[in-house]
Amino acid sequence: MNKILILGSTGSIGKSALEVIKGNDGYSIKSLVARNNKKLILEQAKEANVTNVFLSENVFEKKDLKSCRNLFVSDSLDELLEDKDIDTVIAAFSGIVGIDSILKSIREGKKILIANKEPLVVAGKILLSEAKKYGATIIPIDSEHCAIHQCLNNVERKDVKSVSITCSGGPFWGKKISDTENVTIEEAKKHPVWNMGDKNLIDSASLMNKALEIIEARWLFDLEPEKIKVIIHPQSIIHAIIENIDGSCIASLSTPDMKICLAYGLGYPGKIKSFTKSLDLAKLGKLEFFNHLETDFPSIEFAYRALEGDETIPVALNSANEIAVSYFLNNKVKFNSIFAAVDYTMNVFEGRSSKSNLSIEDLLEIDKEAKSIASNFLN
Repeated sequence: MNKILILGSTGSIGKSALEVIKGNDGYSIKSLVARNNKKLILEQAKEANVTNVFLSENVFEKKDLKSCRNLFVSDSLDELLEDKDIDTVIAAFSGIVGIDSILKSIREGKKILIANKEPLVVAGKILLSEAKKYGATIIPIDSEHCAIHQCLNNVERKDVKSVSITCSGGPFWGKKISDTENVTIEEAKKHPVWNMGDKNLIDSASLMNKALEIIEARWLFDLEPEKIKVIIHPQSIIHAIIENIDGSCIASLSTPDMKICLAYGLGYPGKIKSFTKSLDLAKLGKLEFFNHLETDFPSIEFAYRALEGDETIPVALNSANEIAVSYFLNNKVKFNSIFAAVDYTMNVFEGRSSKSNLSIEDLLEIDKEAKSIASNFLN
């Protein structure tokens, strides 16, 4: 029996993970972790017969636990992560919150399914190095990197010429940056394909999600930045394309549903059911592709610029973006201020002497400083 811990069980990815696990034999959820939604996590625990629960920003009272027998409320997340009974950890939260939990899981030698990009953007070099050292397995379960992972399993690394990450283009594809100065929050959240959390929706609208994915791919798959490409694909059916040196290509196609990536990660190296609709290409009718340079949004160029710098620059990009998106979602700044804040914060760090061999603690301090710089700029 594969026993699982879900970090972020009450979010959209956590909910999907529960659905996939419920429908497949050989898996059981032992522990659930969430931020503060105690009502939902207790409902999940009861339905999935979970043993342990933990909230990082809330506490349970006796009355909350009346309907949940034999449920242990942990006082320590580390206690759950160090549980030798846990085989797989699903990291299904947003932002770099939980990067310590991922590192702890890696050092326990577990299989870790990572849904969010930010920990790998900020500390990918360290996390991959530690995974190799402790024998942990990292499986990306965001659609693009999950697709790359599948494709690269069928190719000798020396034969790879390039890796293309696809991008829906978001709600503003076809617009110039001058067209988006006064867009509303609701307009920015109208994603044409995916249903995601607010932060991811805004990242998709600004194309910043692709910037983060380029940096993530560089560390996850040990790829030179010049081998990583982005192509606009509005239908979001092809998630990644591997071009070989002989001119042939391998692509991963599926309906846009996170449950497919979760099933891939849980079943790896085998296959389990995802309970999603089969892909019907005839019904779909057409697949379209466009050059990302047809827009003047600077996000993708920010990524290549970050990878040219030292270890602090990707952190600056990610941190400034997190703050700017938060400001936009709270009606404090306009949409295009996201680009300005990222550019300004990266400039600050690029003007400093180069740093290398930084620890997780160093990177988290840089994250705090970069967020402060971006906040001051936006204020």
